[in-house]
Amino acid sequence: MKTISTPAPLVATPAATFKVLAHVRKIFAALLPFLFLAAVWQLIAYTQPPYIFPSLGKILQTIGDFHEEGILISASLVTLKSVVIGSLLSIAVGTLVGFALARYESFTGPLLNFAQTVPYVVWALMSLIWFGLTQTSVVFTIFVAAFPVVSFNVAAGLKNVEPHLLGMARSVRANKYMVLRHIVFPGLTPYLLSATRTMLGIAWKICVLAELFAGGAGGGGVGYNLFVGWEFNRTTEVFGWTLWLVLLMMLSEWLIIKPIEHFATRWKNA
Repeated sequence: MKTISTPAPLVATPAATFKVLAHVRKIFAALLPFLFLAAVWQLIAYTQPPYIFPSLGKILQTIGDFHEEGILISASLVTLKSVVIGSLLSIAVGTLVGFALARYESFTGPLLNFAQTVPYVVWALMSLIWFGLTQTSVVFTIFVAAFPVVSFNVAAGLKNVEPHLLGMARSVRANKYMVLRHIVFPGLTPYLLSATRTMLGIAWKICVLAELFAGGAGGGGVGYNLFVGWEFNRTTEVFGWTLWLVLLMMLSEWLIIKPIEHFATRWKNA
């Protein structure tokens, strides 16, 4: 008579259990600061009237109302377009200026310091004079505020390229392309990542400021709608757009900066 063997019950190994617990602990550690902020926010909201400090529930409901009205996505796309264009210009021009700064610091340094010293509000006002109430004025304000960050980081990275590697490249008569490809740009990677992360955070904030001055240029972005909420004393809308802006900034970090950082440093895990 043929016997049918029953499969042995699956038992989690200690290593697998430890791996799951470590993953859960990592998720909890990442969520803990946000849970703390939410608890503090609710505590303050409980002690204040809604028109001064609304609760998170009301703010999230307001964001949902924005979506139902069709202005949440449209405003976000307008702001996102300005941030993307301004950031790409800042990276491209800022990198080139960074090379110039590393080589001609006595000339380029004062110009960059001047660009950084002028308050962002002044740049926003001047861009309105030069470009009018258009999205171009918003992009220009982002660019002029963000590209010096890239330039200073690139210059710092160039100054810290290993001299002995450059000496080895000269000894084997490597051309300029090979030096840039295999020595300079790998050495610049951490500096460019740091500059991009800082520059992107600046770009979001400056975009809202510029949109506030530019009004409904390009269809009206997050900054314009935030200003409308403040102008009509709708506190919940102001907090709603502010929270949504923070979420957009965090998404740009998770969906753009983190993947680029993982790709650029993939050799560490090889």
